[in-house]
Amino acid sequence: MTYQKARLWLGISGVGTLVVIATAAILLDIPRAWSGDRSDAEILASAIAIYILLSAPFDWIGGLVLPRAFDQSPGSASSFAPRWLRGVLVQAGVMALALMTILTAGRAGGLAAATVTFLGCMVLLVLTQGLLARWVGGLRDKGLDQSNKDSLRTISGHKVRVYHAADPGFTGGIVGPPGGETIIIPAHWLTKLKPGMKQTLLLRRQTVIETRARSWGLALAILWNLLGFLLAASCVPGADVESAAGLVSLSLGAGLWNFVGLLLLPTPSRSAVMATDRQVTAASSETARTLSSALRTIHDLQGDEPRRGRWIERVFHPIPALEHRLQALDGTGRALISSDGARLRPWHLARTALYLSWACFGILSRAVHCNSGRPDLWVMLPSD
Repeated sequence: MTYQKARLWLGISGVGTLVVIATAAILLDIPRAWSGDRSDAEILASAIAIYILLSAPFDWIGGLVLPRAFDQSPGSASSFAPRWLRGVLVQAGVMALALMTILTAGRAGGLAAATVTFLGCMVLLVLTQGLLARWVGGLRDKGLDQSNKDSLRTISGHKVRVYHAADPGFTGGIVGPPGGETIIIPAHWLTKLKPGMKQTLLLRRQTVIETRARSWGLALAILWNLLGFLLAASCVPGADVESAAGLVSLSLGAGLWNFVGLLLLPTPSRSAVMATDRQVTAASSETARTLSSALRTIHDLQGDEPRRGRWIERVFHPIPALEHRLQALDGTGRALISSDGARLRPWHLARTALYLSWACFGILSRAVHCNSGRPDLWVMLPSD
């Protein structure tokens, strides 16, 4: 078994375990039966503590055991432990604060007020994503020195920041609200990629912003999570926004909705990747060749698998395999891209929805194969 397949099975196991436990807790009404005369803070803190305990084995397997087994330079347990603990505590604090705020709003104004508050929490997560990425993953904002500013002149009108991460799987991304985006690139790209590759990748992220693909991804991720919140409030036994136990039940139901998203949202996410690739390279075959070279280099840095089975990719991977992207770029895989250019391109939809699920105790947000046990990637999950 390869490292990538082992991580996939880890993600399946972690997600499956949490989904089964959440389902059992809802059906048996465990949050309400267990709450007794405990205070709201005790109930929410206990739920989060149980989540941490259930996730810990998968975190340690994904962050330490598997990298060691497959010689992926994981470091020692003594170096992983404080990184993991920092990420866990910051995420727990964000979740606890969001749940308490939603509960307060629910008691004051019912479901409508709680829903608006949940929406506000997700917006706040969008605004603070870069900051939380540094807090949770210990990322360092290195800025750009003059030589890199000179080599990245193709980008205009958008801020560019460089984050150093210990995890080679960190790909950066785009943070901030629509209209005020900042492009984040990994520090190792500056040394591992040729200037033309860096410029092409930055041009690609600029295209994601200017075509509003990222805005659509944010909007649909927020709407997806809002729908899950409302469905859970309406359909989950024991769910409400006026008691801590009821809010825990609602959050577990929203977590099950996130599981549905893991199955459905990768498809539009992959379409956005392919459509953006085509948009960037449509005017120049030289750009297509440079992008292909950059994708190969990044693939080697991440140690990702170059090809996958179709069904495995459709169900589990929001980013197409390298083989499929290269086929599309050299013209042999045109069938992989819709004929209209995929006008609605919700960039990074599947994984953005996972990050924003923190606003309602997103139990699956760090259990998927790409970030299980990797605190550097809990806030900014790998993007294309």
